[in-house]
Amino acid sequence: MSRSQATFAKMQREIRKAEAVAHEANLKKLRAQEITGPVQDSGTGQTILKLQRHQPPLRTLVEAKKIGAVELAAADQIAQAVTAVCSRGHLAAAMLERVAHGRQGDNPWPAEIALAVRNYQHWQNHWSDEWKRTRNPMMQVVWSAVIDEHPISVIANDIGYGRTRTSRAIICGIRHYAAWANMVVGIQRAAWIAAAQQVFNRTAAATTN
Repeated sequence: MSRSQATFAKMQREIRKAEAVAHEANLKKLRAQEITGPVQDSGTGQTILKLQRHQPPLRTLVEAKKIGAVELAAADQIAQAVTAVCSRGHLAAAMLERVAHGRQGDNPWPAEIALAVRNYQHWQNHWSDEWKRTRNPMMQVVWSAVIDEHPISVIANDIGYGRTRTSRAIICGIRHYAAWANMVVGIQRAAWIAAAQQVFNRTAAATTN
């Protein structure tokens, strides 16, 4: 069994275990409902695992119903890509070329991971260019939220903006990635891309000769 297969099998076991726990919790609540009235469903194992993986600020935003399944999927893909890249130290030019052309066989990653890396690299390049031109901190915001899992207040302090603006940046940044990776299409994709560009003032960075 390959490492990726073993990882997938482990995740499946964890999901089944979490679903069993959720099912038992729901049965208890259904029994209690006869006395106390309607109660909220505990959710599926998949949802529980996602919330367990995503600590603040993503969990904060999920519980506030400001992000949902698409945003969590985008955050998962970002985390997959960063983990894959960091585990190899760096991406060699030949490796990037293989990923860019979608080849398998000699590709060091499964197709799903290769796609995540390609999407993330292109998206990262976009926001890196934005930072160079306008000092737009969107890349830092998303990294701090998804990878470092810093609380919103900490991220706000780091970038020098208020909590409200920072929360909006996290939401819009992750949605921008989802749109960039074609997780949404049509009008929604265009709206999410446009919204992310408007979070911070697009003022060109001062330069000296």
